[in-house]
Amino acid sequence: MLEAEKNIILHGAPGTGKTFLAKEIAKQLIFGEDVPRVKYDDWSDEQKAKWKEQFGFVQFHQSYDYTDFVEGLRPVKNEGVSEIGFERKNGTFKEFCRKALKNSSGDASDNFDDAWNKLFDKLNTEMLIKIPLVSGKSEIPLEINENGDGLASRTYENDKYERGEWIRGQSKFFTKEQCYNVYCGLKGVPSGGHDNYRKAVVNYMKKECGLRDFVSGGKEEQREDAKPFVFVIDEINRGEMSKIFGELFFSIDPGYRGTKGAVKTQYANLNQRANEFDKTMDVKDTEENKKNGEFGHFFVPENVYIIGTMNDIDRSVESMDFAMRRRFAFKEVTAAERVAMLDDAEHGIPGYAKEAKQRMAALNAAIEKISGLSRAYHIGPAYFLKLKNYAGDFSKLWKNHIKGLLKEYLRGIDKNDEILENGSEKLEERLKADPATASILTDVPKGQWSLLQVYNKGKIDK
Repeated sequence: MLEAEKNIILHGAPGTGKTFLAKEIAKQLIFGEDVPRVKYDDWSDEQKAKWKEQFGFVQFHQSYDYTDFVEGLRPVKNEGVSEIGFERKNGTFKEFCRKALKNSSGDASDNFDDAWNKLFDKLNTEMLIKIPLVSGKSEIPLEINENGDGLASRTYENDKYERGEWIRGQSKFFTKEQCYNVYCGLKGVPSGGHDNYRKAVVNYMKKECGLRDFVSGGKEEQREDAKPFVFVIDEINRGEMSKIFGELFFSIDPGYRGTKGAVKTQYANLNQRANEFDKTMDVKDTEENKKNGEFGHFFVPENVYIIGTMNDIDRSVESMDFAMRRRFAFKEVTAAERVAMLDDAEHGIPGYAKEAKQRMAALNAAIEKISGLSRAYHIGPAYFLKLKNYAGDFSKLWKNHIKGLLKEYLRGIDKNDEILENGSEKLEERLKADPATASILTDVPKGQWSLLQVYNKGKIDK
């Protein structure tokens, strides 16, 4: 379904392992037949690198917005001064799509990202290195800045390279974007200044980190055999969709993937050079195009797949409007079809799985019989995985996790305390047994039929 539709949403009752399943689907798509069968810590470095490159994950919430997801202005520390400036930065999804596009392009113009990561790995190991200026007459110290997202060349007291001893008015800071601009032959905007230092960084990356010479790209064609890039949006319904996606309502549509679905982003006018998306559309990196505001396009590449997850009973489900819903295929994940996760040797509870399945099935059969509830209110197997924390004590699982959830389910329903734990003479009329619960209810004393009794009698000793 994902390969055909590009966008899917896994939905269902709480605790059915939708997020875990989304990651498993991503593994299948990314690794194919070579999917790792061991836990992540035992993956090879090559497998971890592949996963890091081709897998993305975010969780939506009420405060998440367009600037987090697509692009926006982000505060940056200007060099040697106390004031905070702002720069345009790609959001999580746009940056992910940029990586996917570079992988799918037949004529990748540079390998700056790889070289930048190698430089950071070196600085994380050595803390500080000295690199020659372009003139070759002197060297400058280079280290990672205090935020961990850029570079710094600091002047230290008495040449002692001890953190906290540097002279703030005589130190320079460089962002990745500034260095990339210099690499492309442009000025180190938006902050500008100290480009001789940035050129030194670029030269060092070419000599020591394998950075290739920049090739001014023309139109880049997208390959059909490009690697799949999978982006998971957990709790997709919890965010304010129109606020987060903006103009991407159009671009994420499976029928408008690639250049035919290109849009101009809300911050397009701040782009100082043609980005990868512009070049794929044959918008060349020229001063004339810059002057005419031709930069700043964005589209979702063909090799990007999106998996969303959401709980059917979440009150924020209504915030997902029909315009967004029709751009996704929906797959219900039920509690019954996910019980196998309890048997999993690594993530499951093999020692308690049999009893947990019986209790879960009995409880869900009873929940479905309560007026106003349905299978969307089932208890998923992920809740029973918590038994590992309680050495298999089902009473603690009820008290600390399941009882609170059921109480929320029953809010507003008449005599909810009786339904939950206390039992009532009238409950047998309201909660009629079906084949799934008949054998359990025969052991429940008349007049004490409650969800707790069903939960406790889930274990059948006969």
